[in-house]
Amino acid sequence: MTKIQKIKQNLIMLTVLLALISCYIISLAEKSNQYSANFMLMQIVFLVIGAVVCIAFSKCSIAFIRRNIWYFYGGVLLFLLILLIPNPLAPVLNGARRWYRFAGFSLQPSEIFKSFFILLLAHIAIKYEKQSWKQKGIMLLAGIPILLLIFKQPDLGTTIVYGITAFVILLFTIKSATWISGLIIGMLSSVFLFGYVLLKHVDWLEKVGLHPYQFRRIYAWLDPENNPNDAYQVNLSLKSIGSGTLSGNHASGTTMYIPESHTDMVFSTIGNQFGFIGVSLLLFIFMLFLLQIVSAAMQMKRPFSMLVLTGFATMYAFNIFENIAMVIGLMPLTGIPLPFISYGGSSVLGNMIALGIMFAVINEDSLASEI
Repeated sequence: MTKIQKIKQNLIMLTVLLALISCYIISLAEKSNQYSANFMLMQIVFLVIGAVVCIAFSKCSIAFIRRNIWYFYGGVLLFLLILLIPNPLAPVLNGARRWYRFAGFSLQPSEIFKSFFILLLAHIAIKYEKQSWKQKGIMLLAGIPILLLIFKQPDLGTTIVYGITAFVILLFTIKSATWISGLIIGMLSSVFLFGYVLLKHVDWLEKVGLHPYQFRRIYAWLDPENNPNDAYQVNLSLKSIGSGTLSGNHASGTTMYIPESHTDMVFSTIGNQFGFIGVSLLLFIFMLFLLQIVSAAMQMKRPFSMLVLTGFATMYAFNIFENIAMVIGLMPLTGIPLPFISYGGSSVLGNMIALGIMFAVINEDSLASEI
């Protein structure tokens, strides 16, 4: 067995392990008596469908996608644009129009299209690698419309995930020390400017399209003591995780009530039920998963393959960081699911598509290196 085959095998085993953890944790979250539906059973259905989708995408031709990348790009923009127009297929749910709803199921395009976004940026980066200014310009012109359409849904959390992923891919395409320094300085300046606005002039953000509920989340994050109603969910989450202490409350059979404890706040359920030990084990599994992707990227022969896998590693890493950070109060609530753990069909399908695309990229790279 080659090293790359071993990496693929490890990724499959780790994904199966995370899926099993997901189903079990969701079943524990249901014991809080806030849910009438059997979410664990639904998650199993999503995972089975996701596994089939993953296998299908692992067989797809990356070369075909690259040849027709701009047709796919047009389709992505169309799907995102329709969400901004009031229509029966895209109702407002929880104050946002992020989902298509049909036959009783909801589908969130921004979760599904993450893989395409990475393929798009990597394709542009490699196609125009000898024309530095053109490369950066086309990457920005192609990426910004997608970011803006997701931001307008509104979905700030997913917009940040897309933006960070794009930044890292762009960073890996730069060969000039001057470009790298400029990009890093620009990124740090943006972070400091955003921090200054948050602390001193948070009302300015209204001018760029932030919604009232997003302001409330930011205020609750900055000053939870004076915003107890908006900080209610995070405060419960912190109490839940803290009450888990070293080994959790699983043995006692008690489950603390937390809104959305099976979706975005699932990490707090893990902390409550399995304590520091359980949380540490989950983080270790995530670390192994990310290391497999990074290791695969280092084995790639083609720059395109390396960029794509780097993009996926960044996407997963920041998704994990952002979800856990918001659950423990280090970042404002943004509605970002925990990869492979949180309940949700769109999240499961998006992650399984990403896994399938990674396998397809690895397979094509291996074939290309053998020719």
